[in-house]
Amino acid sequence: MQIQNATALVTGANRGIGYAFVNALLQAGAQKVYTTARDINTLKDVTSLDTSRVIPLQLDVTDSCLINTLPAQSPDVNLLINRVVGE
Repeated sequence: MQIQNATALVTGANRGIGYAFVNALLQAGAQKVYTTARDINTLKDVTSLDTSRVIPLQLDVTDSCLINTLPAQSPDVNLLINRVVGE
């Protein structure tokens, strides 16, 4: 898959491997990266990597209402990195 000009969605992007994926996607030329976390406020650091290309979204995979709104909020995704970890 070509990363340049891709639109990605990275779940669990607020820290660790998810954060590193976002950084790598941006460096590889991704056009846009949607980032998710249970608490949208925890996405401030990753969003600051590139405020014009990183779009923070709240997502808790145990909340069906949030899951159901995700496609409308990120309709142009063509690359998914699912980094959610259960506790």
